[in-house]
Amino acid sequence: MLARRHVRRWLPDAALILTMGLGLWLRLQYLDHPLAEAHRWRQVTNADIARNFARHSLNIFYPEASWGGPVGYLSMEFPLLQWIAAVLFRLFGESERICRLVSIAFSIGTLPLVYDVGRRLFGRPVGRAAAFLMAVSPSLVFFGRTFISDVPMLFFSVAAVLAYVVHAETGRRGPAVLGAACTALAGLVKLPALLILAPIAWIIWRRHGWRTLRDPWIGPALTAAVLLTGAWYWHGDRIYHLTGLGQAILHPSGTYAPDIALAARPMMGVSHWTNYQVLATWDWYRTLGERLWSLHLTPVGAGLALCGLLCLVRIPRRSTVDMWLLAAVAVTFVAAQGNYAHEFHQLPLLPPLALYFGLAAARAFDAPWLREVGGRWWGPVASAGLVTALALISFDRSGVVPILFRPDRLDYLPINAGAAISRVVAPDQLMVVVEYETYGSNSPILLYRADRRGWSFDLHAISPHVIDRLKSRYGATYFATTMWSAIEAERPDVVTYLRAQTRIALDGVHPDAALFRLDGP
Repeated sequence: MLARRHVRRWLPDAALILTMGLGLWLRLQYLDHPLAEAHRWRQVTNADIARNFARHSLNIFYPEASWGGPVGYLSMEFPLLQWIAAVLFRLFGESERICRLVSIAFSIGTLPLVYDVGRRLFGRPVGRAAAFLMAVSPSLVFFGRTFISDVPMLFFSVAAVLAYVVHAETGRRGPAVLGAACTALAGLVKLPALLILAPIAWIIWRRHGWRTLRDPWIGPALTAAVLLTGAWYWHGDRIYHLTGLGQAILHPSGTYAPDIALAARPMMGVSHWTNYQVLATWDWYRTLGERLWSLHLTPVGAGLALCGLLCLVRIPRRSTVDMWLLAAVAVTFVAAQGNYAHEFHQLPLLPPLALYFGLAAARAFDAPWLREVGGRWWGPVASAGLVTALALISFDRSGVVPILFRPDRLDYLPINAGAAISRVVAPDQLMVVVEYETYGSNSPILLYRADRRGWSFDLHAISPHVIDRLKSRYGATYFATTMWSAIEAERPDVVTYLRAQTRIALDGVHPDAALFRLDGP
């Protein structure tokens, strides 16, 4: 009997395995679709960086983008996601399916981590419920198969908190050191992840108090994690000042080095940090509230998470989750602009909210209680069926498929235009491209689809002067766009310049796609 209990203790939780299977099934939707749905810009940027790693150098310290000219090193988060994909590209060939599968692996890997945090803090039913919400959350399903760094950030963030929860339980230093390593990786791949220092500090304080300052491992390990993260972003800042290229970390994205930028019209950079005007508008609060209610948690999940947050306040060890949520909310306000523009910026809120949901929904995932009230088999089976059906209905009604997946309106114009361009432009030729009206400088999409290098400007930043400068000083030989009618309507100076060049026909592509060889005066 004792041996049987020991074996049972180490068997995987069947409910968790089923939850992971459901989460995997949802994330494998539209696996073969190109990176052309919502948030394709950032996905394509990352795929382009992965391609450059695979083709040129696997030196992870120098990520490179095709929209930076002949050599386009840029300042960005630590490109672990892109580097892993690049290694797989070298092994199996370039494929956007690989990009999605790497993200799916991180996303599914997050579920047992959330489960274990909930199990250790509050018991197995809470862990099951929290993991279930993370598995079926419409936004986490979509972004869990999207090629963005927020997915590994969430994985390492939850892993770090879990490691310190284990340390608090056992007193062993090994989990604390592992937690510091995960903290560093979380902050490296996405800077806002350092919010987890708040719940980690709280866990350590509750365990050790002032003795933490005398511990030769815990404090130094966390300090090393923060310093390592700072060193990477210092390195990225140096790259930015050398190339003018960045991804909205310490500097706005959508810029070029001064010798190129001065020749262009004013470029509108993108920053994710807070300004008063954003927080002063009701629309910011309404937008984030609607996303949490329908897209991130669904109405049932949001209602139960709110119940867990406001009603179940006397649960032992709940303060760890409270600190986690408070830190995530603080970062949401600090990065208000980014949160308003992008749904994935709210993902750090979801693990603590899922744990509140777990506190409120624990009975539906408590097998002994379900057997007691509903029978040995019928209780758990009925609960699992009801919870799954409710989750799938909520997923469908969230609108995530038409809003984010967009299977019926994928952006095929740059894909088709890029394929046509690649047939007539030699691989070693540099291009100037325009594909957005505003905030479009540094757009990676058309250059990625054409598999060419060059520079990207939006409709308002492009000018005859910058085209001519890139042609004469940097060797640009082609101009391409997917919005020729808008250029004709709004930029007569650019049209006059381009009509002095040779236009090359792109057969079978939308008329808004245009290609010019820069061979005129």
